[in-house]
Amino acid sequence: MIHKTPFGLLKCPVSIEKKQIDAVQRALLWCETILTSTLWTPKSVGNNISLQRTINGQTIEIFPLEAAFMDFGIKSRFNTDHLPIHLNNQNACVRSIHPRSRPLHTDMIASMILLLGRADIDSAAVPRTLHAILTQKQIASLPPPPPPRGAYVPGQPSTSGREFLPEPSILELVSQHQNTKFSIQFEKRDGTLRNMTARIGVWKGPNGDEKNPRRVSDEMSYDPSEYNLKIVFDMQKEEYRNIATDRVTQISIGGQTYHTASYNE
Repeated sequence: MIHKTPFGLLKCPVSIEKKQIDAVQRALLWCETILTSTLWTPKSVGNNISLQRTINGQTIEIFPLEAAFMDFGIKSRFNTDHLPIHLNNQNACVRSIHPRSRPLHTDMIASMILLLGRADIDSAAVPRTLHAILTQKQIASLPPPPPPRGAYVPGQPSTSGREFLPEPSILELVSQHQNTKFSIQFEKRDGTLRNMTARIGVWKGPNGDEKNPRRVSDEMSYDPSEYNLKIVFDMQKEEYRNIATDRVTQISIGGQTYHTASYNE
């Protein structure tokens, strides 16, 4: 199905539900409505239309139709975690602050059009990766960033007094049951217990997007195994998370359940 939008023709996969198509179309119409009262200039890119403006000598370009592609799971030149925004002809790497229940890319793009479309920009709301558009005075007025979280020192014993399953046994179990759904309870570093239904290995989302734990690990600034952690796919949150392999109170995997006296049902 091909739909006419204010920014070009949008071809929708047959697998996309009508309510999602309607939501994306509403967001694109919202983009068009906002555009009329902003300083953005439409720019033709082939058969599509992008929006462009220059702020303090820096060129910003926004691609609403690319956002619609991303919402429909259509291949895009932008990473699925980023918004389709260029800063001086380069990917600006603007990401959502809602990694778990992320809004539509088209809705977020409409918000960016509104945020950056006025002469008086709210400096504090500008994403960090776009701070090049701010003046030195605006940057100086920004609130200080939150203090960095203190680094966890691996090997520190738990102080909760709980009894845990041997870590070598946990690592062996998850190694033997790749791509298997399992439930686990473990103690987080703050001392609270966490229940999770998870699986090991690559995960494909409803739109066929492949999520790979190896790629997730490569993007981290540390090696999880050095911190007694292992990357798993959280089935409820549909995101990769870490489990503390040295602080497991219960695990059900491969048809067997193991727990300690500290397991909290």
